[in-house]
Amino acid sequence: MKLEQVKQLIEENQTNEEWQTYLQGLNPYSVEGIEQYIQSNQQAKSWFDSTVDKRFAKSLETWKANHLESAVDAEIKKRFPAKDEKEIEVEKLRAEVENMKLEKQRERLTSQAVKIASEKKLPLPLVDFFVGADEEATTANLVMLEQSLQQAIQHQVEQRLKGDGYTPPAGSTSSTFTLDSIKGMSPNEINQHWDQVKQALQNKQ
Repeated sequence: MKLEQVKQLIEENQTNEEWQTYLQGLNPYSVEGIEQYIQSNQQAKSWFDSTVDKRFAKSLETWKANHLESAVDAEIKKRFPAKDEKEIEVEKLRAEVENMKLEKQRERLTSQAVKIASEKKLPLPLVDFFVGADEEATTANLVMLEQSLQQAIQHQVEQRLKGDGYTPPAGSTSSTFTLDSIKGMSPNEINQHWDQVKQALQNKQ
């Protein structure tokens, strides 16, 4: 019997119950039967799980390629709504005003630092490096600078003097400078008597 004859025979007996029962007996597989077979056979279950994983991975990659970028963009827009031109301009103006305030504050603090440094006889070229975020920080920085300079001067004096005094030339009204007296001087006092102090240091070289 040819294939066409078999097809014709099946079509002619579609309503025949005996014929349908016979055909179902030729194909015993059903969804329930396949599920039962997979669950009971470890090799079949492993093959089935592997096939499912591969199809899932492929489907996921396809979804990412087609939808991930748009989903990310949508989430970003949701979290960070786009700003209109007015909002952008307002933010620019606020930033400019804030910068102007900072510059003005910097100028005021620098002016104050120069005044303090002049009173303490500190080197003015260094002042700009010690301007802090506010008045308190600036003053503290200048105090630290003053103390550091005093320590440096005292260290230099200790290195050059060994306890002997220096007597100024005859006719000078200045008194003798000793190690202890120079160490106890402030930067202002050393500046006032710099010639005598320098001469004392040179004599001890």
